[in-house]
Amino acid sequence: MSNLFGNTLIAVRRTAPFLAFVTAAGIMAGCQTTTPLSASSRAETRGAEAEPSFAQFSDVPVPAGAKMDVERSLLLGERDAWIGRLVMTVLTAPSRTYDFYFAEMSRFGWNPITTVRAGTSVLTYSRGDRVATIQISSRTLGGSDISMTVSPKGTRANPPPAAAPSVTSAPLR
Repeated sequence: MSNLFGNTLIAVRRTAPFLAFVTAAGIMAGCQTTTPLSASSRAETRGAEAEPSFAQFSDVPVPAGAKMDVERSLLLGERDAWIGRLVMTVLTAPSRTYDFYFAEMSRFGWNPITTVRAGTSVLTYSRGDRVATIQISSRTLGGSDISMTVSPKGTRANPPPAAAPSVTSAPLR
């Protein structure tokens, strides 16, 4: 009888860490606040209106299956005049997400300024009087995190100083 009790106690000790991990993972998954977004690329939306859930972002592409992270997003304005940070998650690998934005941003009228493909990729574009910076990084359990920041272009507050008088130099003797 005591051997049976000892074996049961050993089994409980072995499964307790696993059960704690599964419970913690379930709690963490339940804490995420995401909202599904409709895909929007010029090629996909020609001849059809964008779904209402994504209508307020008609000037930027959204990958298929994207979910907006509501807690990390901060958006002001609407349609082609919004500014702020739009944070999304997708199940697509970061390299494919980079390729998507690299191809699609120009179809939405954005002009590339600079791109860096790395562990955390960064793409920067301009359109009219706004600048968009897109950061793409890998998610722990697969897929990509996308953080898109759109802001007005900065203007130089102070004009550059007038040309300074020319300076001449002579060698030391």
